[in-house]
Amino acid sequence: MQKSYIFALIFSFIALIPSAHATLSIPSGLSDGEQELVLQILGFGTSFRPVDNPYPLGGYSGVELGLSFSNIPTGDIGHFGDKAAVDRNVLYPQLTLGKGIFDSVDLFFNFSPYNENTGIGVYSGALRWGFFQATFVPACFSLLVHGTNTNFNNVLITQTMGVDLISGVNVDPFSFYVGAGSLYGMGQFDSSITTSRTKRNQVGRTFHTILGMNIALGEMFLAMEVDSYNTTVATAKFGARF
Repeated sequence: MQKSYIFALIFSFIALIPSAHATLSIPSGLSDGEQELVLQILGFGTSFRPVDNPYPLGGYSGVELGLSFSNIPTGDIGHFGDKAAVDRNVLYPQLTLGKGIFDSVDLFFNFSPYNENTGIGVYSGALRWGFFQATFVPACFSLLVHGTNTNFNNVLITQTMGVDLISGVNVDPFSFYVGAGSLYGMGQFDSSITTSRTKRNQVGRTFHTILGMNIALGEMFLAMEVDSYNTTVATAKFGARF
């Protein structure tokens, strides 16, 4: 049964990549200030997101597989630089692999390989420590440390690193969670899209909030999450926990 889940999710991921609406043409002639805003929208907007049950996977034997779609509003970017028209939203898929490594510590890896159909490639990882689970109420607290590397059409490469504190409550079959944390980002802009016609590096930092819900369907689950940075990103995930 577990193998069938794995094959189904991986096949769905491969099949859906060509139809993902994520080809984004970043305008050229970006000033330093506009580059910082692009970093906030795209770099922070593609950072790691948990989008799952906030409770630990359950030690060494715990495994999670998931397929998610994230939607980033990008219409504001069309007002930057040479004001080239861009899509109002970027939608891209990611495959998630999660593994409990000991006790209440989980390791996650998200990825969406770069290809010409999407114009975006994302690789991210996270370590989650569930440091408190209440005995009198179905609540838990966890600390999430994560990092992401994203390639946009080979003209912008971003890296983000963040730490989030997340609180969750379980009301079977539903789980709800909220969180907040800090996110640091770096972006390397190709000379073809800057006003100076030289490669530019930009850095930024932002406060990050998380609001999510998970619905358990036996071993399967459906999760939805809204993340607020300088922009708001909505993500939906379908997956399985073993």
